[in-house]
Amino acid sequence: MKSSFFYKSSLLVAVVALAVAVATIPAREANSANKKVSPIIDPDDPTSILYTDTSGNLAGLGDADNPVSEAWKAGQAWHPKALQAQGLPKDQYGLVDWAKLVREELIKPKHSLDPEEAEFPPLEVDVIIPAKGDFVKNVKYPHKIHTYWLNCDTCHATKGGAIFEMAAGENNMTMVGIAEGEWCGRCHGKVAFPLTDCARCHSVEKKRSRR
Repeated sequence: MKSSFFYKSSLLVAVVALAVAVATIPAREANSANKKVSPIIDPDDPTSILYTDTSGNLAGLGDADNPVSEAWKAGQAWHPKALQAQGLPKDQYGLVDWAKLVREELIKPKHSLDPEEAEFPPLEVDVIIPAKGDFVKNVKYPHKIHTYWLNCDTCHATKGGAIFEMAAGENNMTMVGIAEGEWCGRCHGKVAFPLTDCARCHSVEKKRSRR
């Protein structure tokens, strides 16, 4: 008899608690909708423009650690950590080896969102860049893997703002500059493999002088 009473009492408390929680949701959403949306893209700010719904209304509920934006949920599904757990080949740092995915034809992205746009094959040209240090191997720059992802104008802009001048010896590159985001550092260390993976670029033995 006591157990039956205890069960009914517990059930009643649970129902009341659920009803209170459900009742507060519209109020929280209304408060969220009344907030002013910040134009700044800041994942830590629940009023950021990142957290608006398809109608432009604020979708966050004020909790930066648990936003309800559909865009945020979609982004989490494609988070790099999630990708790394999908059995994709990794490099020595545990990062997804995108070049290997291409070489082994494990992926074949479409070249453009426009189905009418002509596709150009990757450029089969390797450029050897002499390393300034005596004890560092020269760099082999493969155009093929880069032009698989990018077009020529991405790096060799025709109207100023070029990352690389399209002429041998005209790019006075330094590792300090690259580490600060110039030349190769525009991508490597950000969306491409890190600069700490030295041998992946410095792979060509220097020619020894005959004495």
